Amino acid sequence: MASNDDDPVIASYDILLTDSEISRYVIQYMDRHESFPYNERRGQKPTTLRMKPGTGLVEVDIPINTRESYVVDRGLKYGEAMKKSRSARDGGAYGMAGGFTAGNLAAGGARVKSEKSEDIEVLDNKKMVDPSSLIRTQSLGGRIKPPEEGDPVYMLATFKGGKKRNPISLLSHKGSPRHLGNLHLSPVSAVVQLQAQLHHLDALDEMPKKGGPKNKKDDDERPAESEARAIDVKVKGAEDGGAMLAGNLDLLKRMQEEKWKTFEWVDAETEESWFTYENFMMHQNPKELPQLETTINSEAYLDGMSAPRIDPARPDLTGWAMKQNRQKQREAQSDSEDEG
Repeated sequence: MASNDDDPVIASYDILLTDSEISRYVIQYMDRHESFPYNERRGQKPTTLRMKPGTGLVEVDIPINTRESYVVDRGLKYGEAMKKSRSARDGGAYGMAGGFTAGNLAAGGARVKSEKSEDIEVLDNKKMVDPSSLIRTQSLGGRIKPPEEGDPVYMLATFKGGKKRNPISLLSHKGSPRHLGNLHLSPVSAVVQLQAQLHHLDALDEMPKKGGPKNKKDDDERPAESEARAIDVKVKGAEDGGAMLAGNLDLLKRMQEEKWKTFEWVDAETEESWFTYENFMMHQNPKELPQLETTINSEAYLDGMSAPRIDPARPDLTGWAMKQNRQKQREAQSDSEDEG
């Protein structure tokens, strides 16, 4: 058996659990490297965060840098489509958020923001365009997965107290570990993976096609409306997946009807963000917390987290039976020593 000196404990921390009633979400950007965060410093601080708590939909609007790798013609094309979009104009949404339809939708949806302070803008390619016609935001979206039994529980860890030192200096003069502060653990409500949402393509598909009838004057003045089509959905029996289809249709309906809740995005480097971090990621009164006591011993803990143990002498005995056999052997050995 290896000596404990080969792997010494150099520091100890008190572990504190913070309020579990506070919602904490970890957002993952699937196509964005961690070295390029969306923040104020890089000029890409998210403008809006939208949520539909009932169905778990999440969308974030990210500013697009129109001065680097930006195709102006396409920006104008998609921007005009978003401006004329019936869904965006009526406060709706596309994709799952709109129930895969462009009809009368719930509040929310991405909008193109215009810059009223200037009438034209000169981009790097020297084109002069109306800035209100450019698409300036990209929507990233995802869905909060409802928790299920057996899912892992993720925690956010925050250290408070103590300073970062050389590991050797963390041992006291007697070789015992030093107590360096508290480790605060905060449960994560959900991990949300965001991917690009192609709302601009949906808006372009919603535009009327060229070559339509022009014999009415009202056709030129009236906003374009999508062609209404009746969809006949037949739900079969549960044995062939009909129940799952019916559940999906019900979910899409609830996604369409639920209204967006809009939240302001606070940049990570602001004072307000640090204030929130200090108050919601750390327990403010650690002395008032009750002391947790374990209900299992070390052996039971190892059994719970490890594969079943097998007694080499009795391969047929595993787990609880093996421990009972070992216990009988120890008792027999103890009795024989007492008699001797």
